[in-house]
Amino acid sequence: MHKKTVAAILAFSLAISLLTGCGSSGSSGGSSIAESSSSSAAASSETASPASDGYTPVTITVDLERSGLGDKIEQTFTQPPTRVVSLYDHLSDILLDLGLSDNIVAMARGSEVSIHDFPERDSVETVWQGGRRDISREQLLSVNPDFIIGWDSDFAEDYYNKDFCQENGIAMYMPYLCTDTATMEDLYRDYETLGKIFDVEDVAAERISAMKATIEEVKETIGEAAYENPVTIFNFDSAEDAPFTACQGMPGDIFKLAGGISIFDDIDKGWATVSWEQVVERNPQVILVNEYTPGDSKEKIDFLYSNEALANVDAVVNKRIYAVNLGDLEGSCGSADLVAKIAAMLYPDLF
Repeated sequence: MHKKTVAAILAFSLAISLLTGCGSSGSSGGSSIAESSSSSAAASSETASPASDGYTPVTITVDLERSGLGDKIEQTFTQPPTRVVSLYDHLSDILLDLGLSDNIVAMARGSEVSIHDFPERDSVETVWQGGRRDISREQLLSVNPDFIIGWDSDFAEDYYNKDFCQENGIAMYMPYLCTDTATMEDLYRDYETLGKIFDVEDVAAERISAMKATIEEVKETIGEAAYENPVTIFNFDSAEDAPFTACQGMPGDIFKLAGGISIFDDIDKGWATVSWEQVVERNPQVILVNEYTPGDSKEKIDFLYSNEALANVDAVVNKRIYAVNLGDLEGSCGSADLVAKIAAMLYPDLF
């Protein structure tokens, strides 16, 4: 189907919905979404409702096709969302870092607890404990959201899928950092995109500039030799029988920027389950343990030091096991600072 034909159909559909009052993603009261479409139809500016004063309409693509959860959905914003729900602490931190506390109506507080001090966090009225898997659709709708930020799995059939969101006038936002191939560049792209959607582009640009400066300082400190011969890292997330570990994606890129490399960088996934035999065989120089809440890494570190299978691994012999914040490792406002922290762990003599 040609784009012009589709645009005309969408424009006609939108006009009918406005006249009849039928519910749709574009007809909910106060919604910032002009229209949504599948990968075969682009939501052009012609189909968008008039933008609010001084606001430039923003169109994004939510790639549900990537994870096998549906189509690529295009959404056009004609005003900044004002009733945002964030489903993870590290994603909430990005919004708070952009100064958007007044736009957030609810946050899920799951197992990954933020270590960042945003006093504005206390101003959010609804905080769901236990994470998004404990939030029913009814609870979600009770805060009348117009925007949800979460991982791809959050938009699966069992949770807040495309049809549910569109029927209730809720825009979906799946960060670019939520892929197996993500890098810091994707985190910057999220800041840029959210900056446009919420009309805070200047703030986003400042945050990106600061992150880039931090990473550039790390590069200058550790030098090219560190990147040519990186320190080998085993990341331990969980599971004592068969460890779950970070391979590529945001964690892998953070390791590389810090002058290290995952011993499982050859696995074409962001995360994977491996065996202790593989860990021993690859003999990491450093082990980084994911900390979900401050202090909860101690038990994992004690386990690693007491694991007889790892007794001769370099990281254990040289007592080079450290804790890292999981939220920042997955991508958040503190990811660039985490690069600097890990670099200092890998190259203590240079810091």
